[in-house]
Amino acid sequence: MKQFIIVASVLLISGCSTVDTVKKYWPRSHDPVMFNQLITADIAIAHQNCDAPTWATVVPITEQLAKYSDWRKDPQSENLKGLHAHVERMNKGGSKTFCEIGKKTAKQRIDAAKSAWEGR
Repeated sequence: MKQFIIVASVLLISGCSTVDTVKKYWPRSHDPVMFNQLITADIAIAHQNCDAPTWATVVPITEQLAKYSDWRKDPQSENLKGLHAHVERMNKGGSKTFCEIGKKTAKQRIDAAKSAWEGR
């Protein structure tokens, strides 16, 4: 009981800012629309042919993911904004090696979001 009073007192003294900070990083409930877009982006990136890449087809998918997660204030928002920026850089072109490395980097960002969202 004493511990409960101490925790309640600390929360009361620290105010709403602590609660808002905790809520910012608290996992959001599963969103099938966003998860479907993540799968679509993963497939589109995996199918990029680095001999003749068509990253322009992936840009709108990642843009939607980035904007949707930002509006939803999802903890993966920064990661997905980074994914979109990465895909835009890849769309500007480069060598085959640059493309292959870009695919791996994009896959890592997608895997990070997948890991964060699975099980919700």
